[in-house]
Amino acid sequence: MYRKLFNLQATFLLAALAASLILAGSARAQGISQVFVGKFTLTSTVHWGKGTLPPGSYTLRIDSTTRPVMATIHNDRYTVAARVMTRAIEDYTGGSNALQLKTRDDGQLVVRSLVVADLDMVLVFEPLSRRERVEEARADSAVVLVARK
Repeated sequence: MYRKLFNLQATFLLAALAASLILAGSARAQGISQVFVGKFTLTSTVHWGKGTLPPGSYTLRIDSTTRPVMATIHNDRYTVAARVMTRAIEDYTGGSNALQLKTRDDGQLVVRSLVVADLDMVLVFEPLSRRERVEEARADSAVVLVARK
């Protein structure tokens, strides 16, 4: 009889221990800190990945620098949001944070890359075509500054 009671208590103890480890792990996972958080303002409608961002102020968050890098973008009211993934990552030294735009043949603005000087990297979302690389060598890209929060 005592043996059954001891086994029952040990089972409950192991179940409680397992539950507490699972809860502690999920709580720690929810508390992940961001690698980079920045704010930027768009003065024109811009296409970024599959989303379209109207003019306004936005917050950009990068949670990890593992490849491919994922960025979350939202406006102040969280009514416009996007999650974008890099296509390439380039090294960067010096300068400041910047959002680099390019103009498509149809006149629409598209985010080409995000310079994150704080992380010494350029996150490329829309690679340049061969023709665009030649044009870029002749003229500067449109740049919207990103302020660190």
